[in-house]
Amino acid sequence: MSRVSTKKYHPFHVTLHWLVALLVVAAFVVGKTMSGLPNDADKLAPLGLHMSIGIFTLVVIIVRIGTRMKLPKPKPATTGSPLLDWIGRVVHYALYLFVILMAVSGTSLAMQAGLVPIVFGGSEMALPADFYDFAARMLHGFIVPVLLLLLLLHVGAAFFHQFALKDNLLARMWYGKHKEME
Repeated sequence: MSRVSTKKYHPFHVTLHWLVALLVVAAFVVGKTMSGLPNDADKLAPLGLHMSIGIFTLVVIIVRIGTRMKLPKPKPATTGSPLLDWIGRVVHYALYLFVILMAVSGTSLAMQAGLVPIVFGGSEMALPADFYDFAARMLHGFIVPVLLLLLLLHVGAAFFHQFALKDNLLARMWYGKHKEME
């Protein structure tokens, strides 16, 4: 019995891929924007948005990993170089890992700093004076440049496939005709 594969990813998986990409960028932009704000009442709305995006991202990435294991998918893309192909696999798995670590470290920071009742519960308590007093904030901040580097590698590799190798790789992770093949 042969395993069914496709030329393209399933539309649900495509949606999850681009949704995670959008959420990661949104979380970064909101996080970077609010990092310059003082820890007062004006920070509550952007912090709540950042936390909500992070939680939603964690849910979506877990669903994405689950669907990746269940839905038919194309054969792995190849560059023709075993080393580059291996790096591509490592970067993909590292992206999953670091998106999850980012969300988990943010959740841990929220718990350590008691942010849920402050941000979402209408508590009159003040935000902590300095989030760097919490170990999870250090981890959360360390993950940002690693995740950005992984994203640049991922996008760079996609462009390398698309424009240097001219293998139309980007079509695999976009909507369109979904052909099954044995």
